[in-house]
Amino acid sequence: MLIKSRYAFLLVSIISLSISGCFFSETRSNAQQFDVKLMWKNSALDCQTTFNIGEKNKTWFIEQLQFFISDIEVGSSTLGWKKLNLANTPFQARNTALLGTNCKDNNVLLDVNNTAESKIKSKANWAIELATDSNHVLDEYSKIRFTLGVPFEINHLNPISQPSPLNLPSMFWIWQTGHKFMRLELATNQEQWLFHLGSTGCKSASVMRSPQYNCLYPNRFNFQLPLVKNNQGQFILNVDLAALLKGVELSASSSCQSEQDNKSCQQLFQNLSLNNSIANNARVDGVFKATKSQYESEGNLVE
Repeated sequence: MLIKSRYAFLLVSIISLSISGCFFSETRSNAQQFDVKLMWKNSALDCQTTFNIGEKNKTWFIEQLQFFISDIEVGSSTLGWKKLNLANTPFQARNTALLGTNCKDNNVLLDVNNTAESKIKSKANWAIELATDSNHVLDEYSKIRFTLGVPFEINHLNPISQPSPLNLPSMFWIWQTGHKFMRLELATNQEQWLFHLGSTGCKSASVMRSPQYNCLYPNRFNFQLPLVKNNQGQFILNVDLAALLKGVELSASSSCQSEQDNKSCQQLFQNLSLNNSIANNARVDGVFKATKSQYESEGNLVE
């Protein structure tokens, strides 16, 4: 009887999704998007896999990895640079996109009101969706550039009055410092480690006031990559967690909250500053890459 009930529920769900697709799929049928992949070197990484790092080769897993990117442009040697407009979705607003996943909340069901905040908390987002007016230009360009972070003009606004995802409390410090541009939280079975990237050295009348000028340490990072499609014709962007954590010994005492005098922060900032460059005749891969990869997970399952 239980099995029949589950099949009945599945059938109702499929019918519901089909009906909703008839009503809503048309509005976004022409939308172009970038497919973003989280990688550990050459292997796919997600909430169900682990990785080993450090001198003690400890086994870690992701609890949360979310980050903002903005100011996305495509360019070529002949056409110059053109700004891309993003579609307005629960994960995108004001041409700023929130990517990543909160593994701790992945199993939380949407509330009955189906609010934007509930969608953000319960779903991962690994795609950058473009507005329809950006579609026709992409094949004419060969490179892409963007910023890891939220632009100063909207970084310090009242989050309560901002559209999703700029109103997400877990990705915001206070008005004075603004958003967490990246929130990375890892864990083993015994300890936790975190990296919260954001602006520091911000001056205002109080912590509950927005600064009028740029912070002393904006901590935004710019990236430029080739514009690449996968075999399915989808534009791709890879995020390599191994490149971000290179040289960082993870432990409960080495977490980073974007302090300038923190050794872990200094290494992380250095890793983010690398932009797939060439050093001493050897290629140095940055955190963001645009390469065709075999998206095969070689990690261990999280128990």
